[in-house]
Amino acid sequence: MSFDSGSDLPDQIIRQILGKAAEVAGEVRELFESVDSRRELMRHQLILESRILHTERLPQVVAPPCCAIDGGAAVEKGLGMDTALAVAVGVEGLGGTGLWKETPFAAWQKTLQHEGDATGSTCRAVMTTLELSLLANAPHPVVLLDGSHLTPVISLNAALSIRDDGLRNELAESFAHYKTAESLHAAMFRPEIVALVKYDGTRDLGETWLGGQLKLDDRTTMTLLLQADEYTEPVPLGLTQKSKRNWIAKEIQKLTPSDAIREEVREAVNEAVSQVRTDGLFATYYKPQPWSPAYRLEIKKEVAQTPERLAQVFAVLKAQVISPEIREPYPQYVADRMAKSVGDALVALRTAVHYDLADAGLSEYVALVAHSYRTEAL
Repeated sequence: MSFDSGSDLPDQIIRQILGKAAEVAGEVRELFESVDSRRELMRHQLILESRILHTERLPQVVAPPCCAIDGGAAVEKGLGMDTALAVAVGVEGLGGTGLWKETPFAAWQKTLQHEGDATGSTCRAVMTTLELSLLANAPHPVVLLDGSHLTPVISLNAALSIRDDGLRNELAESFAHYKTAESLHAAMFRPEIVALVKYDGTRDLGETWLGGQLKLDDRTTMTLLLQADEYTEPVPLGLTQKSKRNWIAKEIQKLTPSDAIREEVREAVNEAVSQVRTDGLFATYYKPQPWSPAYRLEIKKEVAQTPERLAQVFAVLKAQVISPEIREPYPQYVADRMAKSVGDALVALRTAVHYDLADAGLSEYVALVAHSYRTEAL
C-alpha cells in the first residue's frame, strides 16, 4: 500500500499558488526596474564619494592559505526522550600548502529528557562551542567563520538563559572542555578570523549612503552596483543605531544561579558586544567575479585599516569563489555540506540505538527511545 499521494499538497492548493505567479513576478519586476533606472546614477555617486573602491588601489598580494569552519546540530524528539547531536568541521581552501594533516572536527551527542525549546538551544550552543574551538585553533592567515560575528553571541546568549539544571550542567561541561570563553574572545578579536554572512537583511548602507532610496537589503544592492574586484568602504558594524542596538541587546546581566564557567562565558559575550560599542568590527561588501554576488565580510578594525591584510582577504575570496553553481567560497561550501549532514548521522545513531536495545532484550523500550514522535514516510 502506498501513501505517496497523501504527502503531496492537494491540487486545488497548487492551482491557487501557481495562479499567483504572475502577480509575484510583477512585484519583483517592478522592484528591480525601479533599481535599474537609477543604477548608474547611484553607482557614480558612490564612486565619487569613495564609497565604491577597486582592489587595484590595494597592494598586490598572493592569496594565503585559508580555511572555513562550519557546524551542524540536530535534535531527534523521541516519544520518551530527545537525542541531540552537534558537530563542527574545518575545510582548507583550494591551492597552496595544507596546514592540517587531516580534517579537524569535533562532535557531541547526548540523550536528554524532554525540556521543550531549551533542548534545541542547548544543542545549538554546544555546536557553537565546537565551532569556536576549531576557529580559535586554526593556524591559517585567513579563517572563514560561517555567518556573522553576532551568530555565536546569539547562540550563547540563549543558552545562558536556560533554567533547567541538567541542561545547564551539560553546557558548563562543554564550556569548560572546549574553553568557550577563550575561543569566543579569539573569534571576536583575532584579525585572521573573517565572518562571511550568507543571508543578510542589513540596510545600513542603503539608509546612510543612498538615503533609503531602495527597498533592498545591502547585499542585493551592492550585488547590483558593484563590478568585479570592487568593494565598499569598510564601515563599523554599529553604523546605525538599529544595528548597534541589535548587539547591545545581547548583553547579559549577572547570572542567577551562577557558576564560574558560565560566568566566564557571560563575560566573554559582553566583551564581544563591546567590540561593536568601540567600533572594533567592520563590514565591507566585495564582488570577486562578474557572475558572483557581492559578499558581506565582517572584519576586525586592524584588517580594515591595513591595506595589505584587506588585500589578502579579498585575494582569498577571489581564489575560492570558483563557479556560478557554487555561490560561496569553496571551503565554506564543503564545510557546510559536511556539517549539515548531521541529520543523516542522527538517523544512523537512532538505528544503532534501536538494535542495541533489541540485542539487550529491551525491545519494549525501543518505541519510547528510538522512535520519533513524528509521523514518518513509509
